Amino acid sequence: MMFVYQKEVLIVGGDDSNHAGDKVGEVIVAIFSHNYEDSIVKRNLKFSRGYLEKTINWVNSDRRDYRFTLLTEDKYRHSSANLVYVVPKLISNYLEDTNENPEVLKIYLDGFLSSHGKIHIKKNFPGINRMVVDNFIKKRKENGKFSKKLECPLVVYHADILAHFLFKSTTSIENFLNHSKFVLVK
Repeated sequence: MMFVYQKEVLIVGGDDSNHAGDKVGEVIVAIFSHNYEDSIVKRNLKFSRGYLEKTINWVNSDRRDYRFTLLTEDKYRHSSANLVYVVPKLISNYLEDTNENPEVLKIYLDGFLSSHGKIHIKKNFPGINRMVVDNFIKKRKENGKFSKKLECPLVVYHADILAHFLFKSTTSIENFLNHSKFVLVK
């Protein structure tokens, strides 16, 4: 497969571990890519935790990166706005670390996103004139059962797997604080 590398376009996928209030807290992940292919909505992806090795190799390639944080306060437990308020902070950290100034910013989040949430995200990046902010709801209740809609960009797919892995693999907050990709969000 040939990758199209676009330095001026930054594609971001965000997801959470869906475990706010459990164990050590809610893990929020933002994945960054300059590959156009990572923004294409793909169908029939398997959402399997067995894809962890593939996700780690994918996110650690030279055109991709990630940042994550941990939300520990109880107020985050039932908030649908966690990604809306945290992912812009992870993006800002990434942009500062890499000294990038993309012409186009495409942000894709897992889950519900209100029009107010889209406006809030866009206000965090006043210097970027061309932005896309969209969401993908993977879990839906159909016929009384939850099912996963298997259509989303690769950045969201891999953010889902990485957030789950980071949550499951960490036994203490100290492990997060010492991780090179951890961002302290206030």
